[in-house]
Amino acid sequence: MNEYKLSVVVPTFNTGKFLLDLFDSLKEQSIGFNNIEVIFVDDASTDKFTIDLINELISEYSNCKAIFLKENSGFPGKPRNIGIENSSAEYVIVTDHDDTYEKDALKILYETITTNNADIVICNFNQVYENEIIPFKSFYNDKIEITDISKNKDFFKIPAAIWTRLFRKSFLLKNNIKFLEGMLAEDVYFGVITSFYASKIIYMPNFYGYNYKIRDSDEDKSTIHIRNKKYLEAILNGFLEISKMIKEENKEGYSDYIFKSHLTSWLYTIAISETNDNEKKELFNKSESLFKHYYVDDPFFKGKYKKLAKYLQNNEIDLSIKEVNKIKSSQKNINKSLKENNYKKLLKKIIKRI
Repeated sequence: MNEYKLSVVVPTFNTGKFLLDLFDSLKEQSIGFNNIEVIFVDDASTDKFTIDLINELISEYSNCKAIFLKENSGFPGKPRNIGIENSSAEYVIVTDHDDTYEKDALKILYETITTNNADIVICNFNQVYENEIIPFKSFYNDKIEITDISKNKDFFKIPAAIWTRLFRKSFLLKNNIKFLEGMLAEDVYFGVITSFYASKIIYMPNFYGYNYKIRDSDEDKSTIHIRNKKYLEAILNGFLEISKMIKEENKEGYSDYIFKSHLTSWLYTIAISETNDNEKKELFNKSESLFKHYYVDDPFFKGKYKKLAKYLQNNEIDLSIKEVNKIKSSQKNINKSLKENNYKKLLKKIIKRI
């Protein structure tokens, strides 16, 4: 019999103080901290604080252990895979180092997966900004049970949000499912391929068990808000691997559902990035096949990127660069206007208080 009910894999890299908030949320879990195995996988941090903190935690708590990588892998996939491989519980979840779980999160996920004999169970999450918390509004209104993904293609409309998903470890091992390494979109890949192979998935859209902290200031950015060429290409490489995987799995009929929001979001990220025209040209040339075969307009963006996508589909790279720069300029004006409006609203609030 396993000593722990579930394992929590925590990849770290120069995490610093954020790790304390996550760890405190794990200690407070109603399932009982003694029932949780915590596995830190440090991706060759260069700050002494993170290393010292991890060493302190593993020395103080017997249910915590750490694996220190000698070389930085650059992306979350490798630490996540190593953590899963070294977990000892029957069920495993992967979290980000700067987020937190609600008190009953792991208890409800564990009870749901064991009671229903599922391979995957998923909760919803809160989007935590500096000044507000916004619960993610799911496509689904009620709890669903999926035993045939071909009849539930809309399931791919929910975010990959890998930190909300508890997996049966034997299911992952049996099907040799691993995160992509050396690139991003590794969570999307993992979410998609596990959905193809799972015999049962339970999704609970009304249970908010995870707090996803969104940091996007100049001094403090989450990885998802670092918008340079390396980051954009890492996402693109992940998308190309997903394309390769769905072909190998003979699942191309799912492509519209899988890529619908992701490709347009990638264009949005390029539009607000500081990449130069040569970098955009390289990225667009590399992305052509994806847009040609998988692009579907996402109504959320109100057609703003349709012309750009059309240029990419026709391999009109110079026109694509002009269009994305036009969008960037337009977005800057919108952001400036929003900033001014927010300032005016704040000023009115201050005046009312005087």
